[in-house]
Amino acid sequence: KCSRRDDDGRCAAMGKLFEDIFELKELDMLPDPKNPEKKVREKKFDKVSRISAQSESFGTEVTLDVNTEIYPMREGDRFELALADSLEPLAGMSDITYDYTTPKSLLEDYEYAMHGKVFKYAEEKGKAVVYVSYGGLLMALKGEIRALRAKTFEPDTPIYLLIKKV
Repeated sequence: KCSRRDDDGRCAAMGKLFEDIFELKELDMLPDPKNPEKKVREKKFDKVSRISAQSESFGTEVTLDVNTEIYPMREGDRFELALADSLEPLAGMSDITYDYTTPKSLLEDYEYAMHGKVFKYAEEKGKAVVYVSYGGLLMALKGEIRALRAKTFEPDTPIYLLIKKV
């Protein structure tokens, strides 16, 4: 069974679907109910913060709920964010020779991980937006359509989020 197909309908290799370095711009900033053009700092939950970050390479924006009790984050932090459909670093590559130095899991390279499902993919104003739920913690990833392709991020696709500070 093929879990993901490329634009030509062929089975695509599994593994990392997206990867970039981000800078955390805002932590727990929400639109002001009195003036929607302004933002106010408001923490809704004790253990979870909503972060907004901008990528360095592709100009991608992410809004993400993070359990900051177990993975503290601050404005100005730089972090690598990866999305993957498998935790096997070489998933889908059957023609390679086994190398015992290769990590057994992508988790070994990251500090924070969540597993969830894509619940919506949209194209808005020439940008793609991928919406994912990680057991109630939400992510919206907005960027170039070529980097966030619809066939890669179809609704109900299981997806891992991996983060490490750089």
